[in-house]
Amino acid sequence: MYAQEPDDALRLSWFVPHGTARSSAIGGAMGSLGADLSANHINPAGLGLYKSSEILLTPKFLTQSNDFNYRGTLSSSRDSKTNLGTVGMVFANNQRSNAYRSTAFSISFTQIADYNNQVRFSGKNNFSSWSEKYLEELVNDRADTNAALSNYIFGSSLAYRTYLVDTTADAKGNVTGYQSLVPISSGVNQIYDAQTSGSYNELAFGWGGNIEDKLYLGASLILPMIDFNRSTLYSETDLDPSNKANYFGGFQVTENFSSRGFGGGFKLGLIYKPESYLRLGFSLHTPQLISFRDKISASMTTNTEGYAGLQSESSANLNDGYPGVREYSVATPLKTIFSGSYFFASPLKPTQALGFISADIEWVNYAGTHYYANTYDQQSTDYYHALNNTIKDLYKNNFNIKIGSELKLNGNWMARAGAAYYGSPYKDETIKSSRSSISAGIGYRTEHRFIDFTIVNTTSKDAIFPYRLNDKPNTYAALTGNQVMFMIGYGIRF
Repeated sequence: MYAQEPDDALRLSWFVPHGTARSSAIGGAMGSLGADLSANHINPAGLGLYKSSEILLTPKFLTQSNDFNYRGTLSSSRDSKTNLGTVGMVFANNQRSNAYRSTAFSISFTQIADYNNQVRFSGKNNFSSWSEKYLEELVNDRADTNAALSNYIFGSSLAYRTYLVDTTADAKGNVTGYQSLVPISSGVNQIYDAQTSGSYNELAFGWGGNIEDKLYLGASLILPMIDFNRSTLYSETDLDPSNKANYFGGFQVTENFSSRGFGGGFKLGLIYKPESYLRLGFSLHTPQLISFRDKISASMTTNTEGYAGLQSESSANLNDGYPGVREYSVATPLKTIFSGSYFFASPLKPTQALGFISADIEWVNYAGTHYYANTYDQQSTDYYHALNNTIKDLYKNNFNIKIGSELKLNGNWMARAGAAYYGSPYKDETIKSSRSSISAGIGYRTEHRFIDFTIVNTTSKDAIFPYRLNDKPNTYAALTGNQVMFMIGYGIRF
């Protein structure tokens, strides 16, 4: 059972990260700022700017809409949910007598990606079919009929047992290969409906130190925890249901897939303050090595009309009622962040900062996502080797840009705004893909308490592939998505 596809690599690397309400309000451009719990997940050197301890809680509410264009057919979906954002605490020590003016230790938990979504689109296709991926598997493996019956119980065997994929024979009746019953040339109506849930979370243990209020160093141990679930209903039906001579009325396949992952990685950083009004930052996010355990089950129903009628089969019948299980590991992409911030002050009080402008530039090695087999059998090794080569062929490295600003208002109030742009990870320039966000917020701070309100609007352009084939160009749905997120951050200083 191999359920991993190239698209799964982007699930672990290409998203708009969530953070604290303050960080999100300035577009996530926190790499050179610090004194915010998000430093534990962006640049841990920022922990060195803490002068007091802190506890933070950040709930959030999201509403999301998706519009799809699949081969000229338009469709849409809507969803909303409430969940927990960043929560954690910082323990600051401002009483050091050595070179460190202060140090801080932090424990935080944050949801950096939300997988709750619905992807539903449909369209007419006379170019390719989902059934061809089963056909490719049998042909490429040179599978005999016994193998076709029993060796691919979550895919090709279901297609073979329901006659979606059938044998071809020579004049003497000898089996010569396989064929799909789908009348691709005349066209079929395709429907793809996937409901996903879960999240990508990070538990971080970080340390930051302040050396003479000039140089700040930090490191954090990251424990990623991934929970992803997908229920997919896919169908193809004959465009001309009155035509019984082609022995195809349609087929429907259902897949239930779940993936649980846990691993580790590190984030290292520094911030240098050459002048009181200027800060420069750099952070390195090492690849996170995550061990996954996936489960999959599938069922299929095919209407072959006068050929064999209505046929159904499920993986449970072929696997003693159990789902298929696969364990493997993934190394996520390397990321580096270069950042800078400029603080401006009142002309009447040059030592009193009125606000700042901050910017981050991220470089992400999307093509560097690497899968590893947890077993030493040659079949698993070959599969993941091929998958890694496909990832290198499909994806490229790219830059993300974030910029934000904060301005102190009268009293204890602050106003914030920001923007971010995440470039396309695809090598194929015809796939118009990007993610961008604009954000705004206000904050109120006293000596021992603070509260932040933030709204973030994120627009996404992406490509959703219902299936992938090796012998012809792959068709996809063009996605335009919009997400609005409301966040409230409440903290206590002590």
